[in-house]
Amino acid sequence: MDVVKELKRLIKIKSVTGSEGEIGKYLFQRFKKLGCKTELFEVDKSRFNILAVIPGNVNAKLGLLFHAHIDTVPPYKMKSPFEPIIKDNHIWGRGSVDQKGGIASVITAFENILSEHETLTSGVGFVGVIDEESEHRGSMFLKDMDIHADYAVVTEPSGLKLGTGCKGTMPIKIMVKGKASHGCRPWLGVSAVEYCIKAAGEITSMDFPVHEIKGIGKTRATINLGIIKGGVAYNIVPDECILWFDRRLIPGETQEEIMRDIHGIIEKYNHIPDVYVTAEIARPDWNWEPIKKRGLKPALTDMDSEIVTAVKNAHRSVLKNETKVYFTDGYNEMDFLINDLGIPAVQYGPGDAGLCHTNDEMMDITQLKNAANVYTETIKTLCR
Repeated sequence: MDVVKELKRLIKIKSVTGSEGEIGKYLFQRFKKLGCKTELFEVDKSRFNILAVIPGNVNAKLGLLFHAHIDTVPPYKMKSPFEPIIKDNHIWGRGSVDQKGGIASVITAFENILSEHETLTSGVGFVGVIDEESEHRGSMFLKDMDIHADYAVVTEPSGLKLGTGCKGTMPIKIMVKGKASHGCRPWLGVSAVEYCIKAAGEITSMDFPVHEIKGIGKTRATINLGIIKGGVAYNIVPDECILWFDRRLIPGETQEEIMRDIHGIIEKYNHIPDVYVTAEIARPDWNWEPIKKRGLKPALTDMDSEIVTAVKNAHRSVLKNETKVYFTDGYNEMDFLINDLGIPAVQYGPGDAGLCHTNDEMMDITQLKNAANVYTETIKTLCR
């Protein structure tokens, strides 16, 4: 089956976060039919990670591991989200870019290797994980799957550019308690909103560190105040206000040191009568304590790593041009591969990341095919 048909079949399987059971079982059978050694791991009730391996003849350790998440965001207002449409060299459908296109390219690459009867010294594997769009339970579970690999490729869409690292993301919730009173007598109350504004100004004005990344340039830590909730009526002094910040971490930063800085700012407010301020790692859509405790960390693979060289060379061989190497301001799950499993990893996948989660999500067919061929050449380089 060609890569376009692979992607169309994947799009037809609804796999919105929380309902990944069907696609996990489908991928188990699909890779098994190819001739791979396959295994399902139940991470949550009826929600499975899938591991598929073409074993090597010599080494038990995998030479290369491909990583993808198998869940998608909801359809929102997308028309016919699960009925793929081909138009103008693109495949439209929910998950076409984020990130079933990458999965289809991996399946095709595995099929290429097996049909060509390639002899692999080290094996190649694919791991499909659940819950990337929410609490990252699938990638948190990787350390329990006994996976050992020399290198990894995260197949998230990158437009066939080569990502060597990502920022971490740390959601911070600040809550201020004040004292309510009628708006006509504000001196009898203490406005939680006013103190939230003061705290927010100090937090967003902090000095944020800069990191120099070899061969790429400088990247800076950032913070964004995304949500403010406070007050019940215009004529009542508000006694509660909540802020949610998105703090982006660069390599070398930790959640612990950032929280120390935050507490250093807000602690003085707790000495003001009728004011109480707290800070915690929290996100409006996170309820699972393990991910709050671990967080989503920055990750970086050295430019001199063999995985960087292998993908660059494979790209050059297939596309006859040079790929752009970058460090993303966003986050992806190479974090878990690098920081939990100790596997040097890069991001390289088909599709325009700007179309993720949109009502116009569509995969460029040329990129889809090129990705499959680049993956095939990378396997030959690292596993033969």
